[in-house]
Amino acid sequence: MTKVRVAGLDELPPDSMLGAEAGGRDVLVARVGPEGYYAVDNLCSHADAWLDMGMLQAPSCEIECPLHGGRFDLQSGKPTHLPCTDPIGSYPVAVVGDDVYVEVPD
Repeated sequence: MTKVRVAGLDELPPDSMLGAEAGGRDVLVARVGPEGYYAVDNLCSHADAWLDMGMLQAPSCEIECPLHGGRFDLQSGKPTHLPCTDPIGSYPVAVVGDDVYVEVPD
């Protein structure tokens, strides 16, 4: 696994998200509340839409696809609402000082 800096804490306030590149992968990094940090693949498995253009559903810790409204759990990458049926990748996130890192496979 490789740890890649994807953002500063000032770029990711509570209940926000952003698209980033981590080790050659397009990832969506989300912060839910003050302490919940998550990273998943940024591309929807249903219709190749960019999830960072969707809506963060902070109370349920999900990302909603902008194309057809399917949702994925930010903790596991598992689909939670149709039409999405295939999971997306999820990655460990670490906060070190004022920086947010995502761990991706080598």
